Amino acid sequence: MRGITLLEKSATWLDRLVCLAVIILLCCMVTVTSAGVFWRYVLNSALSWSEELARFLLVWVSFLGAALATYRGSHIGINILFDRLPPRAQLWLGRTVDAMIIMFVGSVLIGGIKILPFVSMRVAPTLHIPMSIPYLIMPIAAGIILFQVLVRLLTGSRERGVDL
Repeated sequence: MRGITLLEKSATWLDRLVCLAVIILLCCMVTVTSAGVFWRYVLNSALSWSEELARFLLVWVSFLGAALATYRGSHIGINILFDRLPPRAQLWLGRTVDAMIIMFVGSVLIGGIKILPFVSMRVAPTLHIPMSIPYLIMPIAAGIILFQVLVRLLTGSRERGVDL
């Protein structure tokens, strides 16, 4: 029981950390985009790097947002059929979906790790940073999602009606 409590606390702490990261990255994205618009249309001098940075920030926010939605059970879903199933079938279907998520996210994690050495040789055109930095979010987010789903399976949160 103590181990499960520690897992649940770790998952909650990780969710808060990811939420803070999303807020910071989103604020940066809005600031960079606003600065790009201001420079282009008010000062008539475009910032060469603003669009690329905003694009990379959007990718990071999207992947981390997926991790947040996984923990909170906020992904889009059609529950009409699920809600009409008996509790035992709901449990089985929920665990089956979680197993499928683990397989998919596991492949994203492995693929993301494998691709990093190849993209690290490339440099972003305007930011002049290794492309491994934007691609790093793939294994990071996949690892977070994998952890959250495993915690959900181990703690049985779905069976207790708890929305992580």
